[in-house]
Amino acid sequence: MSTNSITATIRYVKRGEDRNPGEKPYILHYAAPAGFPQNNFTIEPVHGIRIHNLRSSGLTYDQNGMAIATIDNSGGMKPSDFDDDDWIERVYLPELHKSVCRALGAQDVTIFDWMLRKRSPSFPKRNSDEENVDDHQPSLSAHIDYTTGELGSRVDRYFGDEKDAMLSRKYQVINVWKPLAGPCRDFPLAFLDPKSVDPDKDLFKVDEVFPTVANEVFQVYHNPNHKWYYIPDQLDSEIAIFNAFDSEKGQSLAVPHCSFDLGEAGSGIPRQSIEVRAFAFF
Repeated sequence: MSTNSITATIRYVKRGEDRNPGEKPYILHYAAPAGFPQNNFTIEPVHGIRIHNLRSSGLTYDQNGMAIATIDNSGGMKPSDFDDDDWIERVYLPELHKSVCRALGAQDVTIFDWMLRKRSPSFPKRNSDEENVDDHQPSLSAHIDYTTGELGSRVDRYFGDEKDAMLSRKYQVINVWKPLAGPCRDFPLAFLDPKSVDPDKDLFKVDEVFPTVANEVFQVYHNPNHKWYYIPDQLDSEIAIFNAFDSEKGQSLAVPHCSFDLGEAGSGIPRQSIEVRAFAFF
């Protein structure tokens, strides 16, 4: 796919909704009780969004919070390998650690979370008879994985008594995304240049509620000034690294992101991918 841009649909939070000021926006990540709303805000598709080629964009990680790097998969990283959690911990994550340190110039990386996503053939609908009905699906609404407040609680949770020593170093919170097979032409990831985001008007705090925990994230309102990018034909030897927080710059370079449908330009088997969340220390 050689084009430098494509027109597609991005899903945003609907502006101007009447909401109960005493009820925080939320979305439930489990089946809601009968009669209880799954979420109390609306996500709407915005069509005709121009999504540019990140490869030829001239954007940099230092200035725009996103980068393309390579990972050594010469030892073999078949999609089926990722079904083995032990293999991920033993083989993939150490290789990813080396790639991220090399790409960002980081001294160390502490991985705190990873997730596989396997698109169901019927996605965005779900058929109960599909083999991977319980698997995580591509995330279709533009979002940032954490608010600053959420990250503060994560630091306490992950580092405990070592928090003060950790906070004395320059660090970033990053997300690293890779398709399990390439070239990826099925619901690739799109990245929003944070320099085109108005944080006071475009970001919307939401609680993502799971059975045992709630995480505060930013969903995103549409703004015609937004500039979107993606990695055409991303290979399984390529990783996308994007910023969520910087200890010196805060969330000024935090990259909103989401999956999107390539439409007629899409092809291939339903996307499978792995995303890793980590602290990078400098």
